Amino acid sequence: MNERPSTLSTVAPPPPTTPLCYGLLDYQKDSLGFLQHLIERYGDVLCWRMPITIHIVNHPDDVKRVLSAPSERFSKQTIDYRILSRSLGMGLVTNDGESWARQRRLMQPMFHNRAINPFDGPINALTNELAERWARLPPGRTVALEQEMSKLTFEVVGMTLFGVDVEPYAQEINEILDVINISTHELRALLTLIPWLPTPHNRRAKDAIARLDRIVYGLIDARRRSGERRDDILDRLMAARDEDDGAGMSEKQIRDEVVTLLLAGHETSANSLLWTFDLIARHPEVEARLLEELATELRGAPALSGDLARLPYLKQVVQESMRIRPPVWAIARRSHQDEVFQGYRVPAGAYLMIMPWMLHRHRDFWPEPLKFDPERFSPKRTENRHSYCYIPFAAGPRTCIGAGMAMLEIQLVLANLLQRFRVTPLPGHPIEPAAKVTLKPKYGMPVTITPRS
Repeated sequence: MNERPSTLSTVAPPPPTTPLCYGLLDYQKDSLGFLQHLIERYGDVLCWRMPITIHIVNHPDDVKRVLSAPSERFSKQTIDYRILSRSLGMGLVTNDGESWARQRRLMQPMFHNRAINPFDGPINALTNELAERWARLPPGRTVALEQEMSKLTFEVVGMTLFGVDVEPYAQEINEILDVINISTHELRALLTLIPWLPTPHNRRAKDAIARLDRIVYGLIDARRRSGERRDDILDRLMAARDEDDGAGMSEKQIRDEVVTLLLAGHETSANSLLWTFDLIARHPEVEARLLEELATELRGAPALSGDLARLPYLKQVVQESMRIRPPVWAIARRSHQDEVFQGYRVPAGAYLMIMPWMLHRHRDFWPEPLKFDPERFSPKRTENRHSYCYIPFAAGPRTCIGAGMAMLEIQLVLANLLQRFRVTPLPGHPIEPAAKVTLKPKYGMPVTITPRS
């Protein structure tokens, strides 16, 4: 049952409010730049009057309240998650309420450190295969880094999910992602909620989801028929049982969790690697210090999960990269009672938007927010920092279950490749983040690969 609105919420004023459809064209041209303008003009709480009215919340105190509260107070009953569920189903990203809580209990043990640390073997083996391919390239050869990282992280998630080489599906999955990985605020994405409407995108989306189901159900069925046990995540999903009633997951629920891990897992890790390579290359002093740490601790060998505690600067570099280029740039919620944020009343039923992209640039919490400075994450400088001003994996009870796996993968790949190659952005090529479902480079990321002597 919802709580009764407080007396304060009935007398607090509404937040600063934009004119109707304010900045619609500017948002379509440059989503992130326009949203930054909104925050700077209207403050940390505002009402953006679009065809769907959006209440933006950008102070860590309020973000903590929203993300740490139960779903009865702030739910995922938003249009964004309805659109995402068209492809992801009711996996952990889109699920809510008791159903989500049950799935989280079932899956949490699969992602404890002791469960994921042994994946350092396949991560390093697949990274070595990429490194051997790069070593055969002509000196200074240009490659599309977004494609290289997407292929690598897809192979990693395939091996850890299914215990098999999923390279034969890589091209098809990338084609599927091109169709479904669009901003949920785009008209064509909104129209997928009317699936019988015969728009070109609806037809492509329907076909993409059917192809995705064919791949995933085929892999699940092949495992069941084989009777093999590989101790991969698929095995763990199939074996999981609820402590209360002993029930396992339905075939559809396994499919939804596999698709969520397959798509969300590989996409966010690939983008984080992309942005980190780019930022390191543009800051030679950071690169030099990181290479010194890797050389001292690893001496040219790949890192294992147990080595990462001896590589603090590597972790700081990744954390700072995710601050400047958060893989998930926005989080949506629905309020179910009147709330007061920073002294302003936000009504029950409001669509709330939290943006890590803006939160990670909040000048009250991040001095020189546009500066790439991994020292921000040194122990001394993190002591008194607000725990909700940095949320690359969300926060609270719904912190991304795969956060530890993603950090393991990203650090191991970087440690391996940076010791062996210099990755240099192509001069003059525009690097502009695009706010899709995840944060992607709008024009790709061509780079030159040079072996280190």
